Amino acid sequence: MQVIRDHTKRKVFEQYETQRYAINDRDQVRSIKNPEQEFNFFISKNERMNVVQREAFNTCLRRNIQSRVLASSMSLTNLPLGTPPTRPHIPIYTSTNIATCNRLIVYIGESWQDLGVLAWRTIGQETIAAGSILDFIHTIQSTSPDNPGILIANTGQLLWYRGGERAVTHTTWTALPRQWAVSPPMEIDAEKNRVPGHRDANEHAASIFNDVIPKMCKKDIVIDVIGMGDAGPIVAEYLQGNWGKWDGKVKAVAIGSGSIWSGEKVGEGKFKKFWEERARAYIQSGEPLETPLTGREDFGCNCYSAGQNEVVERIMPVAYKSMLRFFQLVNDVPGYRELPEMTTGVDGVV
Repeated sequence: MQVIRDHTKRKVFEQYETQRYAINDRDQVRSIKNPEQEFNFFISKNERMNVVQREAFNTCLRRNIQSRVLASSMSLTNLPLGTPPTRPHIPIYTSTNIATCNRLIVYIGESWQDLGVLAWRTIGQETIAAGSILDFIHTIQSTSPDNPGILIANTGQLLWYRGGERAVTHTTWTALPRQWAVSPPMEIDAEKNRVPGHRDANEHAASIFNDVIPKMCKKDIVIDVIGMGDAGPIVAEYLQGNWGKWDGKVKAVAIGSGSIWSGEKVGEGKFKKFWEERARAYIQSGEPLETPLTGREDFGCNCYSAGQNEVVERIMPVAYKSMLRFFQLVNDVPGYRELPEMTTGVDGVV
């Protein structure tokens, strides 16, 4: 049993000594006092107290996830490339074989998630490995015969916290120390608290394609891309605007989304043909995983049930194995293309 300790050293938690947690032998986070109890956010009527407690809890889990990811043939890479750890940078994860692999799987997640986290809900209710990228990368490493490289982007931690010399999410920013409990969050300085080239999720995603892949990978690398939540439209719009460079290199795309496509419609031309034939949308639905759904007109590609209908962040833990099978199929079958799925339109299901 690994005890989760408060690394913030703030006295605010002394009165909540009983609210301690541990990671059990099933990789679940549970209360030490009550081994069946999951994380309890509402320890106080004071909302600020609850937020700060959650950040202390998440800090411990981020450290646990990072140590396990780095022990799984993965490395931390600072962007812009070559930036020292003490200078403003955005960290991403890259596999140790990224310079030699023939195929690369790129994961671009939601713009509010921490690096390496797929779904905090899944971490809290199921296991740390299931709710983070751990199961995802271990599945790639153990089942893909061509041993592809892995790149985990970081569209969430785009604020530079100078006091801690680290990149953080907006959620973490609101939990940072303040002069008084009722003080507002620190103001975000557009220059001092941002990293050039990574000021928003669009810039960060573009840097992955424009800077990281060309400099870290082989020239003839082929790429599969996952865009989760609001990263789906970001991926589509970037590739559409730069398809002359990536045509033939990007082999397949999978996106996870709610029931409505929030991006621009995929335009005409070669990219539209690629998107129709080599992209899939995994949509929130109560139907079994991979059930064909309506939505091709909006998403521009075949749509399938993500196997869950709770929240978008739950899609990846449930559907990533299906996405990886799709990528493997595209890479194994020369000239593979998706044909339009036949759907009845009744409740979006075949």
